[in-house]
Amino acid sequence: MARPNPLRADIDLAEPARMFAATGFAAVNAVLAAPFAERLYKAGLACQDWSLVTVIDGQHREFVSAEMDRLETSRRAGFDALVAREARAGFCYLYDQLNLYERGRRGTLGDPVLAEAAQLIASDAFIALGRRLTGDPAIRFADCQLTRYSAGHFLTAHDDFAQGKDRSAAFVLNLARDWCADFGGVLQLLDEAGDVKAGLVPRFNRLAVFKVPQPHAVSIVAPFAPGPRLAITGWFRRDAEPAL
Repeated sequence: MARPNPLRADIDLAEPARMFAATGFAAVNAVLAAPFAERLYKAGLACQDWSLVTVIDGQHREFVSAEMDRLETSRRAGFDALVAREARAGFCYLYDQLNLYERGRRGTLGDPVLAEAAQLIASDAFIALGRRLTGDPAIRFADCQLTRYSAGHFLTAHDDFAQGKDRSAAFVLNLARDWCADFGGVLQLLDEAGDVKAGLVPRFNRLAVFKVPQPHAVSIVAPFAPGPRLAITGWFRRDAEPAL
């Protein structure tokens, strides 16, 4: 028996596409079929294979999240101080991630639901959705990561431009449950003055898409948030897909 399509069959992209054309960003609610969205949420909560990513001394750094959680208090305080110094100086981030794109291509995702999510992002149907939503027929593929923002995690302002990667638009497929703006983790789109021109709360099963380059940030997650801000984040790209 064929597996049901993870994407909802009756998505209407007309209004989101008009909004994207007018503003450079849009959101599509209930983009996944409800049973798959629920399975993906539970798989994200159960995932143990996280890397904690950040910037230290201007360089991207990755650490095993479980090992970082076991650090003694004084050592973790020293690490947090380094991250805070970096964030005050400029671009910085702190969150957990699992590279769905690379792991999916290599067949090394142990969880079948996460493997199905990686296949979905790589699928013709998802690429077609990206083309229709953005109005960009040149989109050729999408890469992505599963992200987990826990209390204290953040992403400071940047525009997603990356040399050698022809990114058409960024996307955030939100998997956070029962979330509100008070909990942080809000995708903030910034104007040229650095003011917030739009803030998108991470609603469950909502796909947010915005043009690249577009200055944006993710507000710090509050200590009283009810759980992690889970999402699949990535980019619709026009360049050729990298070889394995």
